[in-house]
Amino acid sequence: MGSIMPGIDAGARQRLTARFGSGVAAWFDQLPGVLAALGRRWQFELGSSIPRGSVSAVFWCQLADGQRAVLKASPDRARLAFEAAALGAWHTVHTPAVIALDEQLGALLIEAIEPGTPLVISSAYPAMEDVVELLSSLHASGVPSPSYPAAGQRVANLFGSSAKLYQRHPKLAALIPPQLYERGHQLAIRLAQQQSPAVLLHGDLTPSNILDGGAERGLVAIDPAPCLGDAAFDAVDLILWQVDDLQTAQARAKRLAAATGMDAQRLFGWCTAFAAMSALELASQGHGPSAYVEALLQLASKA
Repeated sequence: MGSIMPGIDAGARQRLTARFGSGVAAWFDQLPGVLAALGRRWQFELGSSIPRGSVSAVFWCQLADGQRAVLKASPDRARLAFEAAALGAWHTVHTPAVIALDEQLGALLIEAIEPGTPLVISSAYPAMEDVVELLSSLHASGVPSPSYPAAGQRVANLFGSSAKLYQRHPKLAALIPPQLYERGHQLAIRLAQQQSPAVLLHGDLTPSNILDGGAERGLVAIDPAPCLGDAAFDAVDLILWQVDDLQTAQARAKRLAAATGMDAQRLFGWCTAFAAMSALELASQGHGPSAYVEALLQLASKA
């Protein structure tokens, strides 16, 4: 079994080049042979590419038994191995099952989620009960192995990466002052350094990485960047998504904290720390100025 490699969407080359630099071109040159070899070994038919992800090239595929699956290939082999380890450590229906991993080649095969519509595409804010179930299941079932990086390292990576948007879009500095962005960064550093029970975090729980798993599975989290730290860290993007005023963010944080046992003050602190980053990313995608961005900036000013 195995198939001719489908075309890689131009967006994947662009996203991975922005992430890893021009040297990733050599990796793309070798990718057809890698995928063909994996198809023979893991017995799948390669399908179309999935236009998502800044770390991996992602493809639909079909296994020998007819099951749909998703294949991820990445030049960042270590990150893919951490992703596979975390997915294997979570014993919950709210994450996809790992089918196969080749750490040396940097390839991961996971089950496809049905219907699998990303939250960001559905545009509908999920029921708070579903958000609570997702977060609680991840944090209760994951094993916080010391092999995972600390949340502080994840904070450094996120703020360092998003700061590059100022170089690509210099005009954004007038809307989201770099000083405001740095205030949020410093608050996030302080929060990461504070003592709190450490759980295995998803680390990248954005609306793009949460899929509709249907009535039986509910929300399903994909593409983790696992790390260890405060459970409230994982809730930030879900609280800030689609807020159009400060009161909405406060109400969501209060409800989520009450339902999960998180510290409400720390939870809102994490939201405050990341608000300017969220506004910067939205504005870079052409969403600013807007009520959404203005609400985030109002929250960021409290850092």
